Amino acid sequence: MSQEINQSAEGTAHSEEELVRKHAKKIIEALLFAANTPLSVHKIRDILQNFYPFKSKDVIDLLHGYKQDLVSEERPLQLEEIAGGFMLRTREDYADYVGRLYRDKKAERLSQAAREVLAIVAFKQPITKPQIEAVRGVDSSATVQMLIEKELVEPVGQAEAPGRPMLYAVSSRFLQHFGLKSVEDLAAGEPEPDSETLECN
Repeated sequence: MSQEINQSAEGTAHSEEELVRKHAKKIIEALLFAANTPLSVHKIRDILQNFYPFKSKDVIDLLHGYKQDLVSEERPLQLEEIAGGFMLRTREDYADYVGRLYRDKKAERLSQAAREVLAIVAFKQPITKPQIEAVRGVDSSATVQMLIEKELVEPVGQAEAPGRPMLYAVSSRFLQHFGLKSVEDLAAGEPEPDSETLECN
């Protein structure tokens, strides 16, 4: 009898744990759906901890489980790790449909000069404006400022050189736009900075 009671208790505990995990994954899905930028594991954990005592490892397990659910249920979404966080994206085979939704949305292409500067910063960062201009051979002040305003490039410190010139690197928005997890992914291949989907905000 004692053994049966123990087994029943274990079964109940396991069932409750599964309910908690299912609810937590639903919370994560809601957060990912509502966010327009990648969410870090720490951010998700901090929100979940208001309800459940999850650690970062637990959140990672939940994210992996949710990612597998999207695949097994053949959902039109996929979970991607981008720019140090996680984000929901439409699966590639639905891109044409989503593209029609936004085909009339006004967007601005980056100029040739902007694409050149963005590529230089991406692959030589951190880099100063004089170094950018040395590569291009022309003044790039206005172009660098425009990329900063578009939040694709950001200052990351000052160089140990006369005049202490500002150092620049690509931003998390750049990583998000090109679907990169981190700057290390740039080594795998050059992104396409001539994309038509960079908007003027």
